[in-house]
Amino acid sequence: MDSKTGSPRHRWRQRLFGSLVGQLRLAAFTSVLLGFAAAAAFTLRINQQGLLRQQGEAQRLAAGSLTASLDQIGRDPSVANAGVLRGELARRSVPERFFWVQSSDGSLLLPRGASSQANAFPGLIARTMAAHQGPWSGRSFSLLLIGTDHRLVKGPKGNSFLSHPLHRSPEGSRLWVAEDISGHIASLRTMLLGLAGAWALCLGLTLVAISLLTRLLLQPLRDLQHLAAGVTTENLTISHLTLDKAPLEVEELAQSFHGLLHRLALAWSQQRHFVGLVSHELRNPLMIIGGYLRRLQRRGQNLDPEQMRALATTEAETHRITRMLNDLLDLSRSESGQLQMVLTPVAVDEVLTTACDLARSQLSRPLQLTLPEEAAEGPITAVAETDRLQQVVLNLIENADKYSLPGRPISLELARHDRELCISVRDQGIGIPPEDIPKVFDRFHRGRNAIEHERGSGLGLSVVKLLVEAMGGSIDVESEIAVGSRFHIHLPAAP
Repeated sequence: MDSKTGSPRHRWRQRLFGSLVGQLRLAAFTSVLLGFAAAAAFTLRINQQGLLRQQGEAQRLAAGSLTASLDQIGRDPSVANAGVLRGELARRSVPERFFWVQSSDGSLLLPRGASSQANAFPGLIARTMAAHQGPWSGRSFSLLLIGTDHRLVKGPKGNSFLSHPLHRSPEGSRLWVAEDISGHIASLRTMLLGLAGAWALCLGLTLVAISLLTRLLLQPLRDLQHLAAGVTTENLTISHLTLDKAPLEVEELAQSFHGLLHRLALAWSQQRHFVGLVSHELRNPLMIIGGYLRRLQRRGQNLDPEQMRALATTEAETHRITRMLNDLLDLSRSESGQLQMVLTPVAVDEVLTTACDLARSQLSRPLQLTLPEEAAEGPITAVAETDRLQQVVLNLIENADKYSLPGRPISLELARHDRELCISVRDQGIGIPPEDIPKVFDRFHRGRNAIEHERGSGLGLSVVKLLVEAMGGSIDVESEIAVGSRFHIHLPAAP
């Protein structure tokens, strides 16, 4: 599914990674997400430090003289001092917070009194000490406590107790504190959820802004692409790319493109001049050669049939090259604006009759001409030029002969439709693939199924279209594979 070019996933991937806009957006989105992630981690760290600092100050204030009593019992570990310390631990401990002492030998001194958390949750102290001795095993709220000596321990009722050694005496005894911070964690989570919502909103707005900005910043490149797409061989010499308020880099690209257009226009002009000059210089010698070949055929009584066929083939090839040179000259004159036509009322039926007579002398297949009944009453005229119209018809006949199987006829038909005349040239050849029909009149274009058939220059149909439109008419084609093609020339009827 992914390998198919037209699949939705492929189009999404091409749009994201295959375009400059997509790559810029992806880079900007990634940078923004990393920035927001860093900001979130920094905010969590700040809140952690604030919570620990707040709890530490509150616990030190609540401990009061416990640190002094711990130092005193370290110097004089009597039973009386131990009793005093236990009473002090009980007095300072409350249901949300309690203290105990761990001696240097590992024994524990717990607060007395049934109200203390130590008695309410007998296993909490053991769990707390185990959490400090082993690797960190806390799950909830763990990100806030990384890198500190604080541990978060779950009580029997699910409460979260934050514990750490509050004070260490010179003799090695430690004062421990554990405090229920479930309320603080709930408040902090509520605050973080609010921050996450605000971050998500800001992130969405940022992504929208990035999309709009990338589209705006790359608009000059799109304008440059649209202007470049409009450059053709016809407007190559006059094309100029103008961009308003474009960035410096895009302006430099446009200037480089202007230089390229100038060089292309110069090369194209030189090429047209060369083609026109060569075509003109070669046409006259070929006409002379053709004349001598025809003369030899008329006076060749002493030539055998094989030699006569060779002369006929040579004359036909000379005629074909001459037509090709004429086509090149017409294209060159059209591109330089020197193609001139004198449009007058022309007897189209007579032009078709003459063209068919000329073509029959070169073809080895039937050529059928159908004229309307009104042709018997007088000439059927259209606004055109006689020689150019004859050239168009001969080119179409030659094209039909080139792509038709031997023996199959070529049909020409003249019809009147309102204020225009229609000349149809139909063959029973290989046909034109549907995907090639829009390009059939492009110069040097040949259909995919034409490669294996007769050779051609790819100029004939483009010259036909050029001459027909120069006479104020139009041409179209309909075709079916293995059935044949039919070209229709529409010319304005003479008044």
